[in-house]
Amino acid sequence: MEAIQISGIFKHAICRAQALEPNLYSITMDTVFIGTILRENGGWCLQEISGEDLTAENVQLIGAFLERKKF
Repeated sequence: MEAIQISGIFKHAICRAQALEPNLYSITMDTVFIGTILRENGGWCLQEISGEDLTAENVQLIGAFLERKKF
């Protein structure tokens, strides 16, 4: 599946989310993997993290963007 570009999450970096499975997304910042997020029980949580760039607030913002794109 093609990656979805999400603007406004990181100041000068490009954020992209790519679906790995239903409700599981790989997140990259400037093509560098920074983590995976999972939608479960109506909310978004951090599944895997690589580095300190992906915060709980960023996970919620990315998740909200993905939900708007889906519907």
